[in-house]
Amino acid sequence: MKSHIPIERELAQQLITLECALLKPNVRASAQMLDNLLADEFIEFSATGKCFDKQHVLTRLPGELMPEFHNQDFDVRLINEGLAQVTYRARLQRDKEPRPQYSNRSSLWRQTEDGWQMVFHQGTPCAEFTLKHK
Repeated sequence: MKSHIPIERELAQQLITLECALLKPNVRASAQMLDNLLADEFIEFSATGKCFDKQHVLTRLPGELMPEFHNQDFDVRLINEGLAQVTYRARLQRDKEPRPQYSNRSSLWRQTEDGWQMVFHQGTPCAEFTLKHK
């Protein structure tokens, strides 16, 4: 894991775990769990070009049909004390779409007194890449 400001391996793994939690069916189905992981001022620029705020995510995700995700090439770096960036590549396959979508993903996580919360997420479409096995 590359970093400009040194980051402890345990913290990097914790942030990757939190990032991946947002892609799990039980978390996506729970407005309460999403509320805990997303900061009140959360904003997302999706790979489709749409912009979402926290309230939109809390009302949309719990009822959304869960796509299949494959994520790889995680990197975590500290921006400053209490603010970290998680980047990775994602392959997303929805049931009704014939072809998967590929994107580069980036999230900003801020440490609060209640733990880490995501304040920003962006998915940028990218070329197809070879999947690595977990």
